[in-house]
Amino acid sequence: MRVLRRYPLVSFFVLAYAVTWLLWAPMVIAGVPAFSATRHIPSPAALPAVAIGVTGTAVFMTAVTQGRAGLRRLLQRLTCWKVGVAWYLVALLLIPLSELLITAAATGPQVLRALTPSALASSPAALLANFVFGPLFEETGWRGFALPRIQHRFGPLGGSLLLGLLWGGWHFFLYLPAWISAGPAAAVVDTLLFVAFTVTVSVVFTWLSNNTRASLLLVMLLHGSINGTATYVQVLADRGVIPADAALFSAGLGALITTALAAAVITWLTRRRLSYPRYRYEAQHLDLGQPIGPR
Repeated sequence: MRVLRRYPLVSFFVLAYAVTWLLWAPMVIAGVPAFSATRHIPSPAALPAVAIGVTGTAVFMTAVTQGRAGLRRLLQRLTCWKVGVAWYLVALLLIPLSELLITAAATGPQVLRALTPSALASSPAALLANFVFGPLFEETGWRGFALPRIQHRFGPLGGSLLLGLLWGGWHFFLYLPAWISAGPAAAVVDTLLFVAFTVTVSVVFTWLSNNTRASLLLVMLLHGSINGTATYVQVLADRGVIPADAALFSAGLGALITTALAAAVITWLTRRRLSYPRYRYEAQHLDLGQPIGPR
């Protein structure tokens, strides 16, 4: 327990990786795909490992380092919804709309059929189908336990980039088999693109969290909108609503370009602080369990 309290960040990531990968091992060995080829959502078989490995580790480490007060604060962040309508729009629409516009510029305007009323009727189902796997059970760990501590130690930008690397690497055990099956060159490219995506989008997550009193609900909605958009465009392509190449671009390179541009603009507008002073004033002392003065 002394080691866990002295090195909370290292302990969290070691436990999250170890427990999740151990529980994913039977699935990977059995060759169960990480994603459904027909529904374009993560395999339900992977969910228990995420819930135990990430959420479970976050709750355990919070209890070890902060006790009941920390657990109460974590629960408050899960239900923190009074943050202003503008931040809901950012969480739900910023990445999806930007991604579709970038895809339209790169592949043609046909992808904008995804914004027609008949197509949009299926978007809530795509969002909900992804919400449990990534947003609900991952964000309690990455932005719940890790972000306040990694941001305080390494700064908002450096902490976000480091968290993005570690978050991306956590996926490898489950994703690498499919990437490797496509060939060594494809595996390297897919790995680099995925890590670049998790690093750049982590900047957006930090900025949103810092402006919403570290609301886990809002970062879950952002996570869900990103994953849900990937599912949404692929389902529309299967139905012939948008071209298949546009859906593939949107869910891959289009998403990376979107998050990279968003991260660059946010970093520039906030002078690399990602609205950290606001979070430091409003909520950091609650999340770290002690008053923290200006840096």
